[in-house]
Amino acid sequence: MIQCRTEQDTGMPCSGDTRIDLETGKESISVDSLSRRHNRAATCTTSIRDKTGVFHPCAQSRIRNIPPLAIGFLDLANSGDFAANVFNQVPVPAYAVALMAIGATVALVMSFVAFWDAKRSCSNIRLLRKERKTLEESSGDHRVELDINHRDLGTEIFDRAGVEIAMGVGAFLISIGTYMAIGGANRAVWFGSNLLSGYIGNALPALYGVLNAGWSVYVWVRAQIQAEAAQSHLDDGIAKTLFLRRIKTVQEHAILTAVVCLVSGALSMVTPTQCWPYPVLLVFGLAFIYGTWVYKTQIGYERPLFTESYLLDKEYLVPQICTLQTVKTAMLVKTDAWNHLNLGNLSMSDLIRFMTNCDLFGQFCLHLLQ
Repeated sequence: MIQCRTEQDTGMPCSGDTRIDLETGKESISVDSLSRRHNRAATCTTSIRDKTGVFHPCAQSRIRNIPPLAIGFLDLANSGDFAANVFNQVPVPAYAVALMAIGATVALVMSFVAFWDAKRSCSNIRLLRKERKTLEESSGDHRVELDINHRDLGTEIFDRAGVEIAMGVGAFLISIGTYMAIGGANRAVWFGSNLLSGYIGNALPALYGVLNAGWSVYVWVRAQIQAEAAQSHLDDGIAKTLFLRRIKTVQEHAILTAVVCLVSGALSMVTPTQCWPYPVLLVFGLAFIYGTWVYKTQIGYERPLFTESYLLDKEYLVPQICTLQTVKTAMLVKTDAWNHLNLGNLSMSDLIRFMTNCDLFGQFCLHLLQ
């Protein structure tokens, strides 16, 4: 067994030191990390090493509200039955068989990708419900934290798990129906193929489109209320500019998502009998990919779970936003960002505090353990 311990006094009021204890004999590391919030107690996280030798947090303590970009291709995957509907004839031409096999395979693969990420989203949903229960049972005023929790929970249900389950099941049924269409010379097989790849396979995405449109309207209205509050209560500056810019992006994404889901869902129910919707579905499928990219790169985020001692207020958030924007700008445009931020002159304790304030200390510990 090898034990390693480092201690650094950060000078922060909430905690005296930071400890990293390694016990390789038990394949675990206990990390007592500093809090980003001055009135929060230090949090303790434990990491374990998997069979490949990579360390991971033993218990999930963060919400990662960032879906993979591959989910954006689900809308196109649900159009994998185009060959079965366009070349709906007997005998089936050889080129149509090839196109059916390709479309069905793509839809099948994407369905498993959707189910894989839906499992991750369900894990987030359980964590968010646990977080909400903790905040509701606490004695402090946590209206802000509960509102964020409500938004994150709705996002996971409607914008992530919902789309993945609905379109994942639809893509799976469409893939089976399209494979069956290859043997369309059999009347019973042809009938079952039309049901699976046509009406049944497209019913769930169409229903999801209506539900998601309602959620998107709620997101747009909520963002508009926040924009009006920001205009009234925030002083002109970096924080206000960034906040209003984010709100505009959220509203534009909500509009795009609502339109794409409604139109794609409606047109998908027409494809079993008509071929003309497919070019339109291609355009909206590309728009769905773009919307997923926007959410992944500009809207989605990762945050620690709120506890009963975690309080968010303007006095804390505004300086944090300004500081983090300065760091981000330096990292993006400065070739000597290290010196520009004066990190080279910091003591070890100040450097650890800097990483903690930027919410980088947890990841730093994991990288250190590798």
